[in-house]
Amino acid sequence: MSEPTPRQVLYALVAGGFLLIVLVLIVGEAVAGVVPLTWTVAMGVLWLVLAVWSAANWRRTALVLLVAIGLFLFWALATVAITES
Repeated sequence: MSEPTPRQVLYALVAGGFLLIVLVLIVGEAVAGVVPLTWTVAMGVLWLVLAVWSAANWRRTALVLLVAIGLFLFWALATVAITES
């Protein structure tokens, strides 16, 4: 394997930041009681799977960033839909 480029490292850190933000939001909404426990558990499992996958594939920067940002968008839209109903 070749040495990672600075851009790969930067993008991996940005994706990791998005994953950490989503984790804080999942825990925060659970503590505040905004969503049901089943939603929190489902999002926690999804987050864990994607975090492990991202850590294993961090050199595939475009895909890892897309997954991290997609998770954030999915969490935001689905949480709004759940709390509105």
